[in-house]
Amino acid sequence: MLLGKVPLRLSMGGGGTDIASFYQSEGGFWTSAAISLYVRLTVNRRWDNLWVVKYSNNVDRVTDVAEVGHPIFREALLLLKAQDWLKGKGLEINIISDVPTKSGLGVSGAIAVNFLEILHKMKGDGISRQALAEEAYHVEFERCGSSSTGKQDQYIAAIGGITSFEVTRKGHVDILPLNLENRTLLELNENLVLFGTGTVRPKSAAETLRDQGFVFSGEKMSKVDNLKVIKEIGLEQREAMLSGNIRLFGELLDKHWETKKLYSDHTANPAIDDIYEVAKQAGAIGGKVVGAGTVGAYWLFYVEADKKSALRDAMAAYNLQEVPWSFVEHGSMISYCE
Repeated sequence: MLLGKVPLRLSMGGGGTDIASFYQSEGGFWTSAAISLYVRLTVNRRWDNLWVVKYSNNVDRVTDVAEVGHPIFREALLLLKAQDWLKGKGLEINIISDVPTKSGLGVSGAIAVNFLEILHKMKGDGISRQALAEEAYHVEFERCGSSSTGKQDQYIAAIGGITSFEVTRKGHVDILPLNLENRTLLELNENLVLFGTGTVRPKSAAETLRDQGFVFSGEKMSKVDNLKVIKEIGLEQREAMLSGNIRLFGELLDKHWETKKLYSDHTANPAIDDIYEVAKQAGAIGGKVVGAGTVGAYWLFYVEADKKSALRDAMAAYNLQEVPWSFVEHGSMISYCE
């Protein structure tokens, strides 16, 4: 049996520029952080030819890999020809997640990376971190047909830490770790506060991005123009972190959110806008709903220490619960094997 463990992520700037429809024309840049909220996978060889896959409220029990209902598991198994090297035997696979699937924290990408890492280990293959990220992206983008999936989630799940990524128009990704001073790291961790909205996104990130389209009509800027702004803000956020100007990072988070709302003709819904305004009145300098689109399952706020208590009280009025977390250095791993 193998137990995999993979951290989820926060987008620290430039999210959305990792999507092929943008980076193929403009190039992309984003920064992500691996955090101490996890997805864990258990994978066990079976004595028979059944493939038993447990996820959400579903349990698949099939004899043919092609009939597995979970698309990431199915396509990863088919890609690596698991039925051949398992010699007719099946696997039992289970997901244990700290957060809902449609949380905006990169669950699908994390699952793809960790499951592929486990399969390579079982098969006896070695694979680099970058190759693992690209293989996971291939599974989601091409084999699962998720054409609006970006590269952010797979790369941070594989690499970990607080890391910037630059993608060329041809899709090559350069990995740029941020070696932040300890004071900066502690300040970021202290001043970034995560709250649960009490809801699950009605759609996945890929569905949200696909629905938004690439260009919107009317007086709104095109999505390309918005993402160009997001990319520039992301570059500024990276420089703010590297220089230790954490308050500026918070101010840029606010600028990012106001730009992000322009992606949709519907912008954010009134309840979400209410929360944001109340949070700012309570002392938050910036914030955003985590994930694609404008409605996610988590809020991230930047708030300085002397205003944190007021922000907690303000959010409690909306039944929003603070979620403890911290930055982690590692990416996907196999934590147990027997």
